Amino acid sequence: MKIRLGVVAFSSLAILLTACSSTPPPEPVPVVPPAFPTDSQVRELQARVAELTDRLDVVNARMQMLEAGAPAPRVVEAAQPAATRTAVPVSTPTAARSDSVRGANIADEYRRALTLYGQNRVEDARKVFLQILEADPSGELADNALYWLGETHFVKNDFAAAMGYYRRIVSEYPQQNKAPDAMLKIGLAYAKLGDLSLARTTFQQLVERYPYSTPASSAKIELKRIKY
Repeated sequence: MKIRLGVVAFSSLAILLTACSSTPPPEPVPVVPPAFPTDSQVRELQARVAELTDRLDVVNARMQMLEAGAPAPRVVEAAQPAATRTAVPVSTPTAARSDSVRGANIADEYRRALTLYGQNRVEDARKVFLQILEADPSGELADNALYWLGETHFVKNDFAAAMGYYRRIVSEYPQQNKAPDAMLKIGLAYAKLGDLSLARTTFQQLVERYPYSTPASSAKIELKRIKY
């Protein structure tokens, strides 16, 4: 009886092993490679990030002025001689539509210039920023255009030319959102040129004038890093 049970158990084990060996192995799970963004998507994201950064700078500047009790910033008007100054025409629906269309076109060109800059087409971007500044020298994007004009020179290590644009922002648009960024880049340009004393002075002035701005935080880091 024991022999028969052993034979049955051995036969069952043999059948089980045969079934396992004949079962095909599971198919490997296909590995799906990660999807990387295309160049056009990257450029679009770069333009959007720059635009969002500009908007954040505007919010920070307004918060700073509200906490300081200062009036809201106004658009700087281009100075004109008294003899050539004319009365402001009464706004009409047609004129309002024309202004809005021009503003939309300038905004579109500004985004296009940012995209060109993101593509490292610096010379092309500079031309568009210059056109924006010439089309509306006292508009809401004038200080932004000046800033990016400075950037087109800064990225080429032409720090003297870059500072010319940055200084215009600080002097002509001190209450606009790009003024703190311009001061930071002036300080960095001085540091690149080896004038650490003026770099520190510029960073200190930035912290004093725009203490709540993001560039002021960067200036504090630079002050700790730069040695006389």
